[in-house]
Amino acid sequence: MKLNCKLLLSAVFALSIVFIGTDVQAQHKHKHPHAKKEIVKHKKAHAAQKVAHKNSLGQSVKVIKRTNHVIANANRAVKKYKNYTGDLSRAVHHQQHAKRLLKRHKTHRSMQHSRLARKYAFKSIRSNKGTVNKEYQFDAEENKTMGETIADAELEKELKEKNPNIKFDDSAISDKEMTELEVLDVDPADYKNN
Repeated sequence: MKLNCKLLLSAVFALSIVFIGTDVQAQHKHKHPHAKKEIVKHKKAHAAQKVAHKNSLGQSVKVIKRTNHVIANANRAVKKYKNYTGDLSRAVHHQQHAKRLLKRHKTHRSMQHSRLARKYAFKSIRSNKGTVNKEYQFDAEENKTMGETIADAELEKELKEKNPNIKFDDSAISDKEMTELEVLDVDPADYKNN
């Protein structure tokens, strides 16, 4: 009988510790205060990342718009002097690819293709007796925005992989293609080309 009493007392004591322990834990306001700090830290980092991405998108659009002006000038020069070097076509195709990359939020790569497009547009302008507007040269701010430069050969290779049947013919550049380069709030199909 003494053995049964000891076992019974031990069982009651063990159960009371379990109940008291869980009750104390339930009364504790912050189970893991460091976990809350981690969540706050993660939320702040995520918010900062969103802001940086939004800024990057804005900077990419700015680079693309500046390149569009240069390509438009190159197109006018090619139409006037008809020296078809293929550089205007290269500029247009790289700019189209840059715009597609921008839609997929690949901002760095997008800016790099736009950089190369502008370079080809400059060559096209010079080949057609035009002068390059110094306002559209790459400035320090734009170079900083674009970050690390990707080799031109790598960008060329990527463009050809994405468009295996591409032909660089300046005489084949249409007004529709020129209109589609614009970064618009509406779909290019809805934009009337007069």
